[in-house]
Amino acid sequence: MAAFCVSCGNPLADGARFCNKCGATQPTAPAAPAPVSVPASTPPVSQGTSAGMKILIGILAFFMLLILAVAGSCVYIGYRVKQKAHEFSTSMGSETKPYTGRRQPCAMLSTNEASTALGQTVTAVEQRGTMSCEYTYGANGHFDINYTWQGGGITMGLARGAMKHVAGMDITPVEGIGDEAYLAPGNSALMMRKGDVLVQIDLRESGVNAEAAENMARKIASHL
Repeated sequence: MAAFCVSCGNPLADGARFCNKCGATQPTAPAAPAPVSVPASTPPVSQGTSAGMKILIGILAFFMLLILAVAGSCVYIGYRVKQKAHEFSTSMGSETKPYTGRRQPCAMLSTNEASTALGQTVTAVEQRGTMSCEYTYGANGHFDINYTWQGGGITMGLARGAMKHVAGMDITPVEGIGDEAYLAPGNSALMMRKGDVLVQIDLRESGVNAEAAENMARKIASHL
């Protein structure tokens, strides 16, 4: 843009401070205003990023619920297994009181008591260790009474379960003798338990009938 002298109007060169004709001082041109800085605007949040975050949170929440459900199921299953094991153990007689008395088989049934139960005279008694006693009566009759002093409850439960559920044999409960008593199939034996002691009277070849065996078992139970 051409400049002119403010005093005489003589044309001036750009940026001249004095007029080359009249020598008048020329005013300085105003400085150009500094550019105004415009703050950069914050870019808007992408809708795609927000949706992806929601999906990620949903997946994490699902897996957390799944883990909690699995953990709860494991705790419940463990509790049920423990409960069933306790019930089975109890049914097998594992909580019966241990026997602390003398372990002398022939002392549990005297000669007179055996003779009274049999209705015949018992002529000899022979103890075999601490587990068995053999009684001889009449001309050639004899029978054994076997004792399990420890673990009798579990042994009774296993024997009863084996005969009933595995072999399909029916056992006959006998009331009023010890804690429980049963006649084996065919009256082949009498099993009686009192506390943790199991008593078995073998009737297979002894000639002793079930009634006599019950009377003997009743006497033995009274001594345990």
